[in-house]
Amino acid sequence: MYMMEHDAKADNFWDRFSDTYDEKVETLFGKELRPKLARLLDREHDLGDAVEIGCGTGYFTAVLAKNARHVTATDISPNMLDAAKRRLHGVNNVTFQIENGEATSFSSDRFDMVLMANTLHAMDSPLKALQESYRILRKGGRVVIINYTDECMGNAEKIFLLFRFAIKFGFPPRRHWPVTSDRLSSLMIAAGFDVECIGLINGKINTLYARAKRNK
Repeated sequence: MYMMEHDAKADNFWDRFSDTYDEKVETLFGKELRPKLARLLDREHDLGDAVEIGCGTGYFTAVLAKNARHVTATDISPNMLDAAKRRLHGVNNVTFQIENGEATSFSSDRFDMVLMANTLHAMDSPLKALQESYRILRKGGRVVIINYTDECMGNAEKIFLLFRFAIKFGFPPRRHWPVTSDRLSSLMIAAGFDVECIGLINGKINTLYARAKRNK
């Protein structure tokens, strides 16, 4: 269910890659990066009722499912959601639904944890997405953000990365790329969160791993 206007071109862009996304990401960024990020996410225990905004093919959803009572995996792309369903087939504590992360259909104070992995930079408004995460979290709940970034990468690395990405995917709707640690911290604070940590993981592309808490 879509609760606000959004760019259909963005949906269709990712729909095209639902069957090849994982292979393309590993080719671009290496086979080591996502497992490294998954190990960090696996340290988040006792997640209660969790929701993933922009689950894609369900790679990180599988990690959440190990540590949560229940996971609601959402995406704006129907094809990506179908790919996630195939990956998580037989996992009984995950349900799936189409949602726009900037204005979901969920009631307030519903979840204990929100995950957005490589989603925030593609939003029309990252602040709205974080404010929506704040709204649907219970008091004491946490949001975890995993997002690729070119922070601390040299100019030549950035150009080469963009070139390689364009070969694999073409040019997607970039929206608010890049997400930097300072900007992410400012956005989380503006949405009402208390920032607990922001770390930079180095790789063929650098990645931010951040966690913030709703205290009010």
